[in-house]
Amino acid sequence: MTENVVRLDRDTVDLVTAHCERTGLTRAAAVDELLRRGAVHVELHELRTALEDVRATVLDTFDALDALAPYAIAALSLMAHWATHSGSSKLGEVEYAEAARDAGRATWDGHLAARAVPLPMRPAAEQPSTATRADA
Repeated sequence: MTENVVRLDRDTVDLVTAHCERTGLTRAAAVDELLRRGAVHVELHELRTALEDVRATVLDTFDALDALAPYAIAALSLMAHWATHSGSSKLGEVEYAEAARDAGRATWDGHLAARAVPLPMRPAAEQPSTATRADA
């Protein structure tokens, strides 16, 4: 191990000396401990900043979903109702809504994949429908 010389100002020397007196450490051990504590503090600060960025993004996303989701669900419900009651669809309302949801999910997953965003893990209940109808 090579020794590196570090010059400290008077206030820092007083801080290290006080730490040595409180803990019984040598100066070298005290400096090492204080540097490690400082590094941990910096890492925690960076982590807090990153978490706040993620939190802000999540809140913005929820705000957007809160504004858009009710209208999207209402539009899908109306389209399913009109399609099944006008005779233009051979699917029932539930099947029509599931097909629309699956198509929307596939489009969304394609957008995420194009941007190299990992696809979220979904419960089995939210996986695309695998049932197909022969008369569809």
